[in-house]
Amino acid sequence: MKRVLKDEELIGSYLNTRRADCLETLYKRYVHKVYGSCLTFTRDPVKAEDYTHDIFLQVFIKIDQFQGRSAFSTWLFSISQNYCRQKSRVANRMVVVAMDEVDIDNIPDSEGSDTAHAMLSQMAVVMEKISPDRMALLQLKYVDNIDVTEIARQYNINHSAVKMRLKRTREQVIDAYQKQFMMD
Repeated sequence: MKRVLKDEELIGSYLNTRRADCLETLYKRYVHKVYGSCLTFTRDPVKAEDYTHDIFLQVFIKIDQFQGRSAFSTWLFSISQNYCRQKSRVANRMVVVAMDEVDIDNIPDSEGSDTAHAMLSQMAVVMEKISPDRMALLQLKYVDNIDVTEIARQYNINHSAVKMRLKRTREQVIDAYQKQFMMD
């Protein structure tokens, strides 16, 4: 019979070996609880799923910062609650208008800004079609400005694999944009 490792033992094992199955075990143990917490907070299953994914990504990126002063579950749920609160604060500051509610014909033109707005709207449509794991990779590289070497370490893959995934994702975005919005 195989002994079930405690959370802290899994973290220690991961930090020593960088074996992804250690993190996978932690994910499987807590994903439903984190999702439930996010769902309670957002009351939106899609947002709760996105938040859960983002929270685990943050946790696994910061796993080497876990110091064991409290249980891993306490640390995880602290990060989870802080993430949900931060998202709520940001959402309360932003006014979101659905794209089908925008009267594009009556938006005033201010030195070409309507073209820029249209392109940004088109890119938003294209980006919704990119898989969450590819979006996370793009975010790490281009939003968070994380070095490719660090991304490779976090994903437990080699440097060239990260570069290739980024390249393919960029190509996928360009291809999707051209197919949807470029008229030949």
